[in-house]
Amino acid sequence: MEQAEPCAPLLRSGLQFRALVDGRVFIYHPKVASQILDARVGAALQLCRGQALSEMLPEVRALVEYDCTAEEWTDFLARMAEYGFFEGTPNRSSRRRLFDPTAAMDFLIGKCRFLFTAPTVVVLFLLLLAGLWRLIANWDFFVAEVIRITGEHPVLSVLLFYFCFLPVGLLHELAHGVVCRRFGGEVVEVGLHTDSANLYVLSNKAPLTAKHMRVLYLAGGAFLDMLIFSLLANVWLLWPNYLTLIFLLPQALFVLQFSYAMEGGSDLSRIVAEWTDLPESKGRWAFLKEFFASPPKTIATWKRAAVYLGSMALQTAVAAYLIWSFRQPALVSVLPGFQLHVPFWPVLLYVIYRVLRYAVLNSSHLFRSSHQDSRQGSSTPKGQ
Repeated sequence: MEQAEPCAPLLRSGLQFRALVDGRVFIYHPKVASQILDARVGAALQLCRGQALSEMLPEVRALVEYDCTAEEWTDFLARMAEYGFFEGTPNRSSRRRLFDPTAAMDFLIGKCRFLFTAPTVVVLFLLLLAGLWRLIANWDFFVAEVIRITGEHPVLSVLLFYFCFLPVGLLHELAHGVVCRRFGGEVVEVGLHTDSANLYVLSNKAPLTAKHMRVLYLAGGAFLDMLIFSLLANVWLLWPNYLTLIFLLPQALFVLQFSYAMEGGSDLSRIVAEWTDLPESKGRWAFLKEFFASPPKTIATWKRAAVYLGSMALQTAVAAYLIWSFRQPALVSVLPGFQLHVPFWPVLLYVIYRVLRYAVLNSSHLFRSSHQDSRQGSSTPKGQ
């Protein structure tokens, strides 16, 4: 169904508006990308009944209690159009809703309050240390098995590397959600990014007003990663086979190399931003450029610099050790009856995995963008 007037948006029928705590509203529909908005903005959005933008603007200003300009409101509606909120506009967002985790979150909060106590944090940290110790104590065996198994099944290992990490990634996100729910927030959606095949959790974090709440929320995923890593390491040591190793391998790589990384938007980067009340740097190289251009002058900036520099030094050392561990050539079954001796094989296998994933995701992104551009003239209201 196309709109009669391009500048007279008509709200898509079937949109559901669910009131959340702290003056937020959750808007969802099977064919749109769900949103959490200020309840006043959500009420103003419901004025889109086919009238011209200029006609609704006085009512919009009254509802949002803000003298917003026509340009601001038009820009907002343009973003909503990208999510498919209006009749005749397709959902151009990569997010797709899978299920509502509210019942599971409420059960965990009601039955598992002990998870949010200081002793639990200590136990989880000890589990991480125990998992690392057991893996390091059996490092030669781990390296040999990774080389042998991935050499025997190179193609399958590339595919399973991603799929074995996917459920762990979901649990990581749900751990953030559980902490959010514990402090009065709400977890309203689990979904999938179609452009990256990554899962996401949509939460109302408005009630997390205190700094310690936000820090614990960001740390929730890392604590669960500790537990999962310890469990997978012990399971593999008890039953060393291809299946248990291929589940452990991506989680071990994540814990050893990425869990403490200061990438832009990473959990640790955001924790440091909360701790120091300073904005995040946009990744490690952006931080280094900023660091040398303007050295730290306050205690807060030195705190942030210490964490960034420490993280980068540790990550570099661990990466060098991993590469050195896999320096011996591996016997790789490229084709049935055809084998090659490949040095640094598991490292190279991971590089192949990243290159393939980048190529697949970017080709699908380019295809989707060109497909959307071809439809934009007929399906996106002009002027929005």
